[in-house]
Amino acid sequence: MFDADYKKTLANEIKIENLSLLDSVAGENELKFLLSKLDEQSFSPGNRTDKNKIDTFDLSNIKKHKFCANLHVHTNASDGTAPVEELLEAALKIANDNAAFDGSGFLLSVTDHDTVENAQKALQIVVSDKEKYKNLKLVLGVEISTTATEFLNQQKTLDIHTLLYCINPFEKRLTDFLQKKMKLKYELALKTLDNLKNALSCLLDELNLSLTLGEAAKIHPMITKGQDEVSHPLKKYIFARTLFSFYVDNNNEILEILKNENIDNELLSYEKPVFKYKNMFNNERYFYIYKDALEKYLNFLTGNKYSFALPAIPDYIEQYLLKAKEICELSHPDKYRSLEAFSDFFQTLEFINTLEYGITSIAHPARINTNYVNSDNLTFYEEFWHRYKTAGKDRAFAYEKYYQSYSSSKHYERLKAIDLSSQKFNFVYTGGIDSHGAGVCSRA
Repeated sequence: MFDADYKKTLANEIKIENLSLLDSVAGENELKFLLSKLDEQSFSPGNRTDKNKIDTFDLSNIKKHKFCANLHVHTNASDGTAPVEELLEAALKIANDNAAFDGSGFLLSVTDHDTVENAQKALQIVVSDKEKYKNLKLVLGVEISTTATEFLNQQKTLDIHTLLYCINPFEKRLTDFLQKKMKLKYELALKTLDNLKNALSCLLDELNLSLTLGEAAKIHPMITKGQDEVSHPLKKYIFARTLFSFYVDNNNEILEILKNENIDNELLSYEKPVFKYKNMFNNERYFYIYKDALEKYLNFLTGNKYSFALPAIPDYIEQYLLKAKEICELSHPDKYRSLEAFSDFFQTLEFINTLEYGITSIAHPARINTNYVNSDNLTFYEEFWHRYKTAGKDRAFAYEKYYQSYSSSKHYERLKAIDLSSQKFNFVYTGGIDSHGAGVCSRA
Protein backbone atom coordinates (compact mmCIF):
# COMPACT_ATOMS: atom_id res chain seq x y z
CA MET A 1 0.00 0.00 0.00
CA PHE A 2 1.22 3.48 -0.89
CA ASP A 3 1.58 5.93 2.04
CA ALA A 4 0.41 3.58 4.79
CA ASP A 5 1.37 5.93 7.64
CA TYR A 6 -0.46 8.82 6.00
CA LYS A 7 -3.58 6.72 5.58
CA LYS A 8 -3.39 5.49 9.16
CA THR A 9 -3.35 9.12 10.27
CA LEU A 10 -6.38 9.97 8.12
CA ALA A 11 -8.21 6.84 9.29
CA ASN A 12 -7.64 7.88 12.89
CA GLU A 13 -8.94 11.40 12.16
CA ILE A 14 -12.20 10.17 10.64
CA LYS A 15 -12.47 7.18 12.99
CA ILE A 16 -12.40 4.26 10.57
CA GLU A 17 -10.44 1.02 10.98
CA ASN A 18 -10.42 -0.35 7.43
CA LEU A 19 -7.54 1.38 5.60
CA SER A 20 -8.74 0.01 2.26
CA LEU A 21 -11.57 2.56 2.42
CA LEU A 22 -8.83 5.11 1.70
CA ASP A 23 -7.74 3.45 -1.56
CA SER A 24 -9.06 6.44 -3.50
CA VAL A 25 -6.98 8.93 -1.49
CA ALA A 26 -3.46 9.58 -2.80
CA GLY A 27 -0.62 10.41 -0.44
CA GLU A 28 2.76 11.89 -1.32
CA ASN A 29 4.39 8.77 -2.72
CA GLU A 30 1.38 7.73 -4.76
CA LEU A 31 0.95 11.25 -6.10
CA LYS A 32 4.57 11.36 -7.25
CA PHE A 33 4.15 7.96 -8.89
CA LEU A 34 0.98 9.04 -10.70
CA LEU A 35 2.50 12.34 -11.84
CA SER A 36 5.45 10.49 -13.37
CA LYS A 37 3.01 8.92 -15.85
CA LEU A 38 1.27 12.17 -16.87
CA ASP A 39 2.03 14.79 -19.51
CA GLU A 40 0.51 18.07 -20.63
CA GLN A 41 -2.42 16.38 -22.39
CA SER A 42 -3.31 14.64 -19.13
CA PHE A 43 -4.16 18.01 -17.58
CA SER A 44 -5.95 19.58 -20.54
CA PRO A 45 -9.52 18.84 -21.75
CA GLY A 46 -8.29 19.62 -25.26
CA ASN A 47 -6.47 22.17 -27.39
CA ARG A 48 -7.09 25.86 -26.72
CA THR A 49 -8.70 27.42 -29.78
CA ASP A 50 -7.86 30.90 -28.41
CA LYS A 51 -4.95 31.19 -26.00
CA ASN A 52 -6.08 34.64 -24.90
CA LYS A 53 -9.48 33.40 -23.75
CA ILE A 54 -10.08 30.87 -21.02
CA ASP A 55 -12.33 27.85 -21.56
CA THR A 56 -11.82 27.64 -25.31
CA PHE A 57 -10.89 23.94 -25.20
CA ASP A 58 -11.95 21.82 -28.15
CA LEU A 59 -12.43 18.88 -25.71
CA SER A 60 -10.40 16.56 -27.93
CA ASN A 61 -8.48 15.08 -24.98
CA ILE A 62 -11.72 14.22 -23.19
CA LYS A 63 -12.98 12.44 -26.30
CA LYS A 64 -9.69 10.54 -26.57
CA HIS A 65 -9.73 9.75 -22.81
CA LYS A 66 -6.39 11.50 -22.33
CA PHE A 67 -7.69 14.14 -19.90
CA CYS A 68 -7.23 12.47 -16.53
CA ALA A 69 -6.12 15.07 -13.96
CA ASN A 70 -7.08 18.43 -12.50
CA LEU A 71 -5.06 19.35 -9.43
CA HIS A 72 -6.42 22.88 -9.07
CA VAL A 73 -10.12 23.05 -8.23
CA HIS A 74 -12.15 25.44 -6.06
CA THR A 75 -15.49 24.84 -4.36
CA ASN A 76 -18.05 27.09 -2.71
CA ALA A 77 -15.94 26.98 0.46
CA SER A 78 -13.78 29.65 -1.21
CA ASP A 79 -14.47 31.35 -4.54
CA GLY A 80 -15.95 28.44 -6.47
CA THR A 81 -19.67 28.16 -7.12
CA ALA A 82 -20.25 24.44 -6.69
CA PRO A 83 -20.49 22.26 -3.58
CA VAL A 84 -17.78 19.64 -3.29
CA GLU A 85 -20.31 16.84 -3.87
CA GLU A 86 -21.06 18.23 -7.34
CA LEU A 87 -17.39 18.45 -8.28
CA LEU A 88 -16.73 14.91 -7.12
CA GLU A 89 -19.58 13.72 -9.31
CA ALA A 90 -18.20 15.62 -12.31
CA ALA A 91 -14.73 14.12 -11.81
CA LEU A 92 -16.21 10.67 -11.23
CA LYS A 93 -18.00 10.70 -14.58
CA ILE A 94 -14.72 11.29 -16.40
CA ALA A 95 -12.96 8.76 -14.19
CA ASN A 96 -15.50 6.07 -15.04
CA ASP A 97 -15.41 6.88 -18.75
CA ASN A 98 -11.61 6.67 -18.74
CA ALA A 99 -11.70 3.43 -16.78
CA ALA A 100 -14.14 1.86 -19.22
CA PHE A 101 -11.91 2.87 -22.13
CA ASP A 102 -8.45 1.81 -20.92
CA GLY A 103 -8.62 1.08 -17.20
CA SER A 104 -7.35 4.51 -16.14
CA GLY A 105 -9.29 6.98 -13.98
CA PHE A 106 -9.09 10.60 -12.85
CA LEU A 107 -6.81 12.48 -10.42
CA LEU A 108 -8.53 15.33 -8.57
CA SER A 109 -7.45 17.80 -5.92
CA VAL A 110 -9.74 20.14 -4.00
CA THR A 111 -7.58 23.23 -3.43
CA ASP A 112 -9.73 25.95 -1.92
CA HIS A 113 -8.15 29.24 -0.98
CA ASP A 114 -6.96 29.27 2.62
CA THR A 115 -9.48 26.72 3.90
CA VAL A 116 -9.60 22.93 4.21
CA GLU A 117 -13.32 22.74 4.96
CA ASN A 118 -14.22 20.96 1.74
CA ALA A 119 -11.03 18.90 1.65
CA GLN A 120 -12.28 17.40 4.91
CA LYS A 121 -15.72 16.89 3.41
CA ALA A 122 -14.36 15.33 0.21
CA LEU A 123 -12.42 12.80 2.27
CA GLN A 124 -15.54 11.80 4.20
CA ILE A 125 -17.54 11.40 0.98
CA VAL A 126 -14.97 9.25 -0.80
CA VAL A 127 -14.46 6.84 2.09
CA SER A 128 -18.21 6.47 2.54
CA ASP A 129 -18.52 4.50 -0.72
CA LYS A 130 -15.31 2.77 -1.77
CA GLU A 131 -16.88 0.97 -4.74
CA LYS A 132 -18.42 4.11 -6.19
CA TYR A 133 -15.15 6.08 -6.13
CA LYS A 134 -12.79 3.24 -7.11
CA ASN A 135 -11.78 4.97 -10.37
CA LEU A 136 -11.08 8.33 -8.72
CA LYS A 137 -7.90 9.41 -6.94
CA LEU A 138 -8.41 12.28 -4.52
CA VAL A 139 -5.54 14.52 -3.42
CA LEU A 140 -6.36 16.49 -0.28
CA GLY A 141 -5.12 20.04 -0.74
CA VAL A 142 -5.35 23.75 -0.11
CA GLU A 143 -4.15 26.88 -1.96
CA ILE A 144 -2.43 29.25 0.46
CA SER A 145 -2.35 32.91 -0.55
CA THR A 146 1.04 34.41 0.28
CA THR A 147 2.94 37.62 -0.36
CA ALA A 148 6.65 38.26 -0.83
CA THR A 149 8.73 41.44 -0.53
CA GLU A 150 12.30 40.17 -0.23
CA PHE A 151 13.44 39.35 -3.76
CA LEU A 152 16.35 41.25 -5.27
CA ASN A 153 15.36 44.37 -7.23
CA GLN A 154 11.76 44.01 -6.09
CA GLN A 155 9.69 47.22 -6.23
CA LYS A 156 6.19 46.07 -5.21
CA THR A 157 4.68 43.16 -3.32
CA LEU A 158 4.44 39.88 -5.20
CA ASP A 159 1.35 37.75 -4.68
CA ILE A 160 2.31 34.07 -4.80
CA HIS A 161 -0.18 31.21 -4.48
CA THR A 162 1.21 28.03 -3.01
CA LEU A 163 -0.61 24.74 -3.57
CA LEU A 164 -0.20 22.32 -0.68
CA TYR A 165 -0.97 18.68 -1.51
CA CYS A 166 -1.37 15.44 0.44
CA ILE A 167 -2.24 17.20 3.67
CA ASN A 168 -3.94 15.96 6.77
CA PRO A 169 -6.85 18.45 6.56
CA PHE A 170 -7.59 17.93 10.25
CA GLU A 171 -4.08 18.72 11.50
CA LYS A 172 -4.64 21.35 14.17
CA ARG A 173 -1.54 23.41 13.45
CA LEU A 174 -2.62 23.76 9.82
CA THR A 175 -6.26 24.55 10.55
CA ASP A 176 -5.27 27.04 13.28
CA PHE A 177 -2.87 28.77 10.90
CA LEU A 178 -5.50 29.11 8.17
CA GLN A 179 -8.30 30.17 10.51
CA LYS A 180 -6.15 32.85 12.15
CA LYS A 181 -5.28 34.40 8.79
CA MET A 182 -8.91 34.31 7.66
CA LYS A 183 -10.05 36.02 10.86
CA LEU A 184 -7.44 38.75 10.51
CA LYS A 185 -8.25 39.34 6.84
CA TYR A 186 -11.95 39.59 7.56
CA GLU A 187 -11.27 42.14 10.29
CA LEU A 188 -8.98 44.07 7.94
CA ALA A 189 -11.71 44.12 5.29
CA LEU A 190 -14.21 45.54 7.79
CA LYS A 191 -11.74 48.20 8.91
CA THR A 192 -10.92 49.15 5.31
CA LEU A 193 -14.60 49.40 4.45
CA ASP A 194 -15.15 51.72 7.42
CA ASN A 195 -12.28 53.89 6.21
CA LEU A 196 -13.86 54.05 2.77
CA LYS A 197 -17.21 55.05 4.23
CA ASN A 198 -15.62 57.87 6.22
CA ALA A 199 -13.47 59.20 3.37
CA LEU A 200 -16.28 59.04 0.80
CA SER A 201 -19.15 60.01 3.09
CA CYS A 202 -20.16 63.12 1.11
CA LEU A 203 -20.25 61.22 -2.17
CA LEU A 204 -22.09 58.28 -0.64
CA ASP A 205 -24.71 60.65 0.80
CA GLU A 206 -25.11 62.35 -2.57
CA LEU A 207 -25.66 59.02 -4.30
CA ASN A 208 -27.78 57.61 -1.45
CA LEU A 209 -25.36 54.71 -1.41
CA SER A 210 -24.52 52.27 1.40
CA LEU A 211 -21.48 50.00 1.37
CA THR A 212 -21.43 46.49 2.86
CA LEU A 213 -19.10 43.52 2.71
CA GLY A 214 -22.09 41.36 1.79
CA GLU A 215 -22.65 43.43 -1.32
CA ALA A 216 -18.92 43.42 -2.08
CA ALA A 217 -19.11 39.62 -2.07
CA LYS A 218 -21.17 39.78 -5.27
CA ILE A 219 -18.00 40.70 -7.12
CA HIS A 220 -15.55 38.77 -4.94
CA PRO A 221 -17.13 36.11 -2.70
CA MET A 222 -14.02 35.53 -0.62
CA ILE A 223 -14.11 39.03 0.91
CA THR A 224 -16.60 37.90 3.58
CA LYS A 225 -14.62 34.70 4.23
CA GLY A 226 -11.27 36.31 4.97
CA GLN A 227 -9.56 34.55 2.06
CA ASP A 228 -7.03 35.68 -0.53
CA GLU A 229 -6.81 39.51 -0.79
CA VAL A 230 -8.50 42.58 0.68
CA SER A 231 -7.25 45.51 -1.39
CA HIS A 232 -8.07 44.34 -4.91
CA PRO A 233 -11.61 43.07 -4.17
CA LEU A 234 -12.55 46.26 -2.32
CA LYS A 235 -11.14 48.44 -5.09
CA LYS A 236 -13.25 46.55 -7.61
CA TYR A 237 -16.28 46.93 -5.37
CA ILE A 238 -16.01 50.62 -4.58
CA PHE A 239 -15.21 51.60 -8.17
CA ALA A 240 -17.99 49.53 -9.74
CA ARG A 241 -20.62 50.22 -7.09
CA THR A 242 -20.06 53.98 -7.11
CA LEU A 243 -20.18 54.30 -10.88
CA PHE A 244 -23.22 52.04 -11.21
CA SER A 245 -25.00 54.22 -8.67
CA PHE A 246 -24.01 57.42 -10.46
CA TYR A 247 -24.84 56.28 -14.00
CA VAL A 248 -27.86 54.05 -13.32
CA ASP A 249 -29.37 54.19 -9.84
CA ASN A 250 -29.43 58.01 -9.83
CA ASN A 251 -30.29 58.53 -13.49
CA ASN A 252 -34.05 58.77 -13.93
CA GLU A 253 -33.87 58.78 -17.71
CA ILE A 254 -31.96 55.50 -17.85
CA LEU A 255 -34.11 53.96 -15.13
CA GLU A 256 -37.26 54.81 -17.07
CA ILE A 257 -35.89 53.23 -20.24
CA LEU A 258 -34.92 50.08 -18.37
CA LYS A 259 -38.34 49.94 -16.76
CA ASN A 260 -40.11 50.34 -20.11
CA GLU A 261 -37.96 47.58 -21.58
CA ASN A 262 -39.00 45.27 -18.72
CA ILE A 263 -35.39 44.56 -17.74
CA ASP A 264 -35.26 42.07 -14.88
CA ASN A 265 -34.08 43.80 -11.69
CA GLU A 266 -31.65 40.95 -11.07
CA LEU A 267 -29.76 42.08 -14.15
CA LEU A 268 -29.45 45.60 -12.75
CA SER A 269 -26.67 44.92 -10.30
CA TYR A 270 -23.27 46.60 -10.25
CA GLU A 271 -21.21 43.41 -10.74
CA LYS A 272 -22.99 42.22 -13.90
CA PRO A 273 -20.94 44.31 -16.38
CA VAL A 274 -17.72 43.05 -14.78
CA PHE A 275 -18.58 39.39 -15.25
CA LYS A 276 -20.03 39.84 -18.73
CA TYR A 277 -17.02 41.76 -20.02
CA LYS A 278 -14.35 40.25 -17.82
CA ASN A 279 -11.67 40.36 -20.52
CA MET A 280 -11.84 44.16 -20.56
CA PHE A 281 -10.56 44.43 -17.00
CA ASN A 282 -6.86 43.85 -17.47
CA ASN A 283 -5.02 46.85 -16.04
CA GLU A 284 -4.98 49.58 -13.41
CA ARG A 285 -7.47 51.81 -15.26
CA TYR A 286 -10.26 49.88 -13.60
CA PHE A 287 -12.87 52.57 -13.07
CA TYR A 288 -12.47 54.01 -16.57
CA ILE A 289 -12.88 50.51 -17.99
CA TYR A 290 -15.92 49.93 -15.78
CA LYS A 291 -17.64 52.98 -17.30
CA ASP A 292 -17.03 51.56 -20.79
CA ALA A 293 -18.20 48.08 -19.73
CA LEU A 294 -21.34 49.52 -18.15
CA GLU A 295 -22.12 51.39 -21.35
CA LYS A 296 -21.77 48.17 -23.35
CA TYR A 297 -23.90 46.33 -20.80
CA LEU A 298 -26.76 48.82 -20.99
CA ASN A 299 -26.74 48.60 -24.76
CA PHE A 300 -26.72 44.80 -24.52
CA LEU A 301 -29.69 44.77 -22.14
CA THR A 302 -31.74 46.98 -24.45
CA GLY A 303 -30.70 45.37 -27.73
CA ASN A 304 -28.78 48.51 -28.79
CA LYS A 305 -32.09 50.37 -29.28
CA TYR A 306 -30.91 53.49 -27.47
CA SER A 307 -27.17 53.68 -28.30
CA PHE A 308 -26.24 54.62 -24.76
CA ALA A 309 -23.13 56.82 -24.61
CA LEU A 310 -22.32 57.54 -20.97
CA PRO A 311 -20.64 60.88 -20.26
CA ALA A 312 -17.12 61.03 -18.86
CA ILE A 313 -16.67 60.40 -15.16
CA PRO A 314 -16.96 63.79 -13.41
CA ASP A 315 -13.68 65.11 -12.01
CA TYR A 316 -14.97 65.19 -8.44
CA ILE A 317 -16.03 61.52 -8.56
CA GLU A 318 -12.70 60.58 -10.11
CA GLN A 319 -10.91 62.26 -7.19
CA TYR A 320 -13.02 60.31 -4.71
CA LEU A 321 -12.21 57.05 -6.50
CA LEU A 322 -8.50 57.82 -6.52
CA LYS A 323 -8.73 58.43 -2.78
CA ALA A 324 -10.57 55.12 -2.40
CA LYS A 325 -7.76 53.42 -4.31
CA GLU A 326 -5.20 54.78 -1.85
CA ILE A 327 -7.24 53.58 1.13
CA CYS A 328 -7.69 50.09 -0.29
CA GLU A 329 -4.02 49.71 -1.09
CA LEU A 330 -3.13 50.33 2.54
CA SER A 331 -4.76 46.96 3.25
CA HIS A 332 -2.08 45.12 1.27
CA PRO A 333 1.48 44.63 2.49
CA ASP A 334 4.35 46.34 0.71
CA LYS A 335 8.13 46.47 1.04
CA TYR A 336 7.90 48.82 3.98
CA ARG A 337 4.70 47.63 5.68
CA SER A 338 3.95 44.06 6.71
CA LEU A 339 0.46 43.01 7.77
CA GLU A 340 -0.16 40.10 10.10
CA ALA A 341 -3.25 39.07 8.13
CA PHE A 342 -1.09 38.03 5.18
CA SER A 343 1.06 34.92 5.00
CA ASP A 344 4.65 35.67 4.08
CA PHE A 345 5.80 33.36 1.28
CA PHE A 346 9.06 32.25 2.86
CA GLN A 347 7.68 32.00 6.38
CA THR A 348 4.78 29.91 5.05
CA LEU A 349 7.17 27.49 3.34
CA GLU A 350 9.11 27.16 6.59
CA PHE A 351 5.85 26.56 8.46
CA ILE A 352 4.83 23.85 6.01
CA ASN A 353 8.11 22.08 6.79
CA THR A 354 6.89 21.65 10.36
CA LEU A 355 3.60 19.98 9.40
CA GLU A 356 3.16 16.25 9.65
CA TYR A 357 2.23 15.99 5.96
CA GLY A 358 2.13 18.17 2.87
CA ILE A 359 4.19 18.91 -0.24
CA THR A 360 4.06 22.10 -2.28
CA SER A 361 3.63 23.19 -5.88
CA ILE A 362 3.72 26.81 -7.02
CA ALA A 363 0.40 27.73 -8.62
CA HIS A 364 0.38 29.42 -12.05
CA PRO A 365 3.99 30.74 -11.77
CA ALA A 366 3.67 32.87 -14.91
CA ARG A 367 1.03 34.95 -13.14
CA ILE A 368 3.57 36.23 -10.63
CA ASN A 369 3.80 39.88 -11.64
CA THR A 370 7.43 40.22 -12.71
CA ASN A 371 6.69 43.82 -13.74
CA TYR A 372 7.17 44.52 -10.03
CA VAL A 373 10.80 43.36 -10.18
CA ASN A 374 13.59 45.22 -11.96
CA SER A 375 15.17 42.05 -13.34
CA ASP A 376 14.70 40.16 -16.56
CA ASN A 377 12.43 37.13 -16.32
CA LEU A 378 15.22 34.55 -16.37
CA THR A 379 17.16 36.28 -13.60
CA PHE A 380 14.08 36.64 -11.44
CA TYR A 381 12.91 33.03 -11.82
CA GLU A 382 16.42 31.69 -11.19
CA GLU A 383 16.33 33.49 -7.85
CA PHE A 384 12.72 32.46 -7.26
CA TRP A 385 13.29 28.73 -7.66
CA HIS A 386 16.48 28.83 -5.61
CA ARG A 387 14.74 30.57 -2.71
CA TYR A 388 11.62 28.39 -3.04
CA LYS A 389 13.75 25.28 -2.68
CA THR A 390 15.92 26.73 0.09
CA ALA A 391 12.93 27.71 2.22
CA GLY A 392 10.72 24.78 1.31
CA LYS A 393 13.43 22.09 1.40
CA ASP A 394 12.12 18.62 0.50
CA ARG A 395 8.50 19.82 0.70
CA ALA A 396 9.10 22.17 -2.27
CA PHE A 397 8.75 19.47 -4.89
CA ALA A 398 6.83 20.90 -7.86
CA TYR A 399 5.38 23.76 -9.82
CA GLU A 400 2.25 24.03 -11.93
CA LYS A 401 3.87 23.75 -15.36
CA TYR A 402 0.66 22.63 -17.02
CA TYR A 403 -1.63 25.43 -15.87
CA GLN A 404 -4.55 25.62 -18.30
CA SER A 405 -6.03 29.07 -17.67
CA TYR A 406 -3.36 31.55 -18.71
CA SER A 407 -5.00 34.25 -20.80
CA SER A 408 -2.39 36.90 -21.56
CA SER A 409 0.60 37.13 -23.87
CA LYS A 410 2.74 38.30 -20.96
CA HIS A 411 2.05 34.97 -19.21
CA TYR A 412 3.19 32.96 -22.20
CA GLU A 413 6.31 35.11 -22.54
CA ARG A 414 7.39 34.07 -19.05
CA LEU A 415 6.98 30.32 -19.55
CA LYS A 416 10.31 29.72 -21.29
CA ALA A 417 12.21 31.48 -18.48
CA ILE A 418 10.22 29.54 -15.87
CA ASP A 419 11.03 26.15 -17.37
CA LEU A 420 14.67 26.95 -18.12
CA SER A 421 15.42 28.37 -14.67
CA SER A 422 13.76 25.46 -12.85
CA GLN A 423 15.72 22.64 -14.49
CA LYS A 424 18.55 22.41 -11.97
CA PHE A 425 16.07 21.66 -9.17
CA ASN A 426 14.41 18.66 -10.84
CA PHE A 427 10.93 19.77 -9.84
CA VAL A 428 7.98 17.51 -10.58
CA TYR A 429 5.39 19.04 -12.90
CA THR A 430 1.80 19.44 -11.78
CA GLY A 431 -1.14 20.96 -13.63
CA GLY A 432 -4.70 22.13 -13.35
CA ILE A 433 -7.42 24.34 -14.74
CA ASP A 434 -8.11 26.47 -11.65
CA SER A 435 -11.75 25.44 -11.90
CA HIS A 436 -14.34 27.62 -10.18
CA GLY A 437 -17.59 26.31 -11.67
CA ALA A 438 -19.70 23.19 -11.53
CA GLY A 439 -17.29 20.95 -13.41
CA VAL A 440 -13.64 19.98 -13.66
CA CYS A 441 -13.21 20.58 -17.41
CA SER A 442 -13.28 24.39 -17.39
CA ARG A 443 -12.41 27.37 -15.25
CA ALA A 444 -15.82 29.03 -15.14
